[in-house]
Amino acid sequence: MAHHYRARPDDLAQLGKDLVRRSHAHCELCGKGGRALAPHEVPPLPPRPELEHTIMICGQCQDELACGELNPLYWRFLETVVWSDLPAVQVMAVRLVRRLNEQGENWATALLDTLYLEPAIGQWLDAP
Repeated sequence: MAHHYRARPDDLAQLGKDLVRRSHAHCELCGKGGRALAPHEVPPLPPRPELEHTIMICGQCQDELACGELNPLYWRFLETVVWSDLPAVQVMAVRLVRRLNEQGENWATALLDTLYLEPAIGQWLDAP
C-alpha cells in the first residue's frame, strides 16, 4: 500500500512536460506566466494520474484553493475560464464558480445562469 502512495506523485510528475507544453507554462486557471506551476488533479480521480484529469496551476491559485472561503475578487477571471476548451479546466472553473455562488456572489450566480455545459462536463461536475 505504501508503494501506491509514492507511485501517484511519481506518475503525476511524469505528466509534467505534457502539462507545461499544453499550458504554455502558464497557470491554466488564472493564465499568469512566469510563476512556479504544479499539477493539480481534478476529481474524481482515475486509478492512475491522467493528463485529461490534471491541470497546471500556480502557487497563488493553490494558496487561494487552500483557503476555506474563496476570495471573490481574486477569482473574477473565472468568468472567462468557465468557457475553456479543456474539460478539466472547465470543470475546475465551474466548481469554483459554484462555490462562489454558494458564498452569495451575484456575479457567480449570473454566470451560472448563462453557462451551457456539454453533457459529459455536467456528468464530471456532478460525479462524487
